[in-house]
Amino acid sequence: MLKKTVIGSFPRLRFDIDKAIRAIVDLQLRTGMDIISDGEQRADMITYFEEIPGLRRGAKGLVVDSKILPPDEPLDLAKTKDFILANDYLGALGREDVALKTAITGPITLGVTCAAAGLKYYSGLRDHRLYRDLSEALEPLIAALLKLGSYVQIDEPGLSARYMEPSAALPILRDLFNRVSMHKKISGSVSIHVCGRLDKSLKIVEGLLELDLDVVSLAFSGPTERSNIELLSESLLEGSGKHLGVGCTPVSITQKETVEGAEVIYQRIREVCDKVGRKNVAYAHPDCGLKGTPLEVSELILQRLSEAADRYNRDV
Repeated sequence: MLKKTVIGSFPRLRFDIDKAIRAIVDLQLRTGMDIISDGEQRADMITYFEEIPGLRRGAKGLVVDSKILPPDEPLDLAKTKDFILANDYLGALGREDVALKTAITGPITLGVTCAAAGLKYYSGLRDHRLYRDLSEALEPLIAALLKLGSYVQIDEPGLSARYMEPSAALPILRDLFNRVSMHKKISGSVSIHVCGRLDKSLKIVEGLLELDLDVVSLAFSGPTERSNIELLSESLLEGSGKHLGVGCTPVSITQKETVEGAEVIYQRIREVCDKVGRKNVAYAHPDCGLKGTPLEVSELILQRLSEAADRYNRDV
């Protein structure tokens, strides 16, 4: 069965954190998602990590203030706390059939973004010690989440944005995934998400498929992202032993009237599955997170996606 999931973020709700997470979980359950998130209701994808030693909040966001170090107690970090809140709520609802995913910003995107806002200790953006240290700091958090039974998705939009050349970025990611994969409790629970167009770079796709993970999630819906399908084939997926997450509908939408219809989404899912082989596709999801999408529009996007994926499952 083609499962339905989200990328992670939703618009921030003006509730206390417990109520906000419950509201976002309810929305995802209403729309039939199989793998949900906590909605990233506490912070954005960068400032969620201000608890990592060596990072601090500056005038332009998080900055690198000193040598990056692993946190003393990963269970006390906001990401872990929010997973526990969402997981406890699912348990109270009796929805153990629904999986829960935590999005973690990867070391390339996190490192470049923070260093660009302010940098101490490291020599510059090309100092690979920064990214290695961030990987080592993220590892105990990812390991703790996997041990708790969370799916974990590493977000690396910096790859498509070319924050770093693939030849330099991929070895850093390879080392991180090699170290965290041993902590998996659930088969298929480790993924990477790269939004945006990959600029027809087969090297990036091949590099992602060589990582020690289960699913590579890519976008296929926007005017520029549609070319990503040209980089994939059934033989490439099967040779890697990995599965694909299909970004099947855009999120840069502000009006309900412009949300894609279920038929359009269905045809896109079918096109990608026909290209790479249905058995090589893990799930359907929006192209990216929904943080910048109005809540009512976000819900409609997921409703249409759910309808399209359910139809595909019936047809095959």
